[in-house]
Amino acid sequence: MHKALFVVWKNYQRRAEVLAPPMMSEVLLIPHIFRRKEFRPIDYLFKLLVSSYVILRQKPRFIIAQSPPLYSALPALLLRIPYVIDAHNPVFQNVGGKISWGKLPLSSFLIRNAYAVIVHNRDILRLAKQIHPDVAFFTIPDPIELIKPLQAGRSKNQILVICSFDPDEPVDILLESIYELPDYTFVITADPLKLPQNLRVRLQNLANVRLTGFLPIEEYHAFLCSSVAALVLTNQDSIQPSGACEALSSDTQLIVSNTPLIKKLFGDWAILVENSVPSIVDAVSILQPQEVDFSRYRKSWNESVFSEISNLLNLLKQN
Repeated sequence: MHKALFVVWKNYQRRAEVLAPPMMSEVLLIPHIFRRKEFRPIDYLFKLLVSSYVILRQKPRFIIAQSPPLYSALPALLLRIPYVIDAHNPVFQNVGGKISWGKLPLSSFLIRNAYAVIVHNRDILRLAKQIHPDVAFFTIPDPIELIKPLQAGRSKNQILVICSFDPDEPVDILLESIYELPDYTFVITADPLKLPQNLRVRLQNLANVRLTGFLPIEEYHAFLCSSVAALVLTNQDSIQPSGACEALSSDTQLIVSNTPLIKKLFGDWAILVENSVPSIVDAVSILQPQEVDFSRYRKSWNESVFSEISNLLNLLKQN
């Protein structure tokens, strides 16, 4: 029986999907009603009502509220249910020049009243503790689940670009790199409508890009396991890309931006690149189709994750 409810105010979030089982929780996914951000307050009101209704019906022992937005914790606060905030980096860090979510109205209050706050890595932990020294923080990255291929072999010329077109991603460099690699097909599942028009037009004019749109998890895994490598780029320090974890899960070669945190987490097995066209092109060009086994890294990673989850659950039992 599930003891908790993992509340996600988004269309989809893989982190909640893999984190919910070890935290004995069930995911409550509430998609956006409106695409346009000016209607987001109405969207949040709807999500608040739906979340409150489900909480009253299921009566969970505690809530895990994925943030941003931090307002996903409001139903638990109003209904006086213990809650934990699963805080993604933008809660404490400015990304793409945008103000951090932790500075919006009510955000600090929601953080201070949480039983605990989960952050994804120790770099963000240091930043978060400077802002909220009295909050109980736990560092829990995504658990790594083995993703097994549904078919044999990988396409030597197929690259899966794991991205969301978020502000921390150097999309202009990505597009120029793809243009310089016409012999490779780059599969992209992100939504082009998130891009400014000039970048969207450049993307759609690239002959070697396959835009799939959002895929069911089985189809996405099929692309992941049939690609010679995954490509993950970020220009933001302290970002721990979920795409890197997916490559680790599936024994897929990874080309990823060389930041201090990424080097520390994935540098022993990933191909690190600078966010420049020559560096990315060189890394892709020297790829060789090969079978790799990252099981040792998965085991070490998960031991740390599940130890911290156990510590968090023990804290909740005491309250």
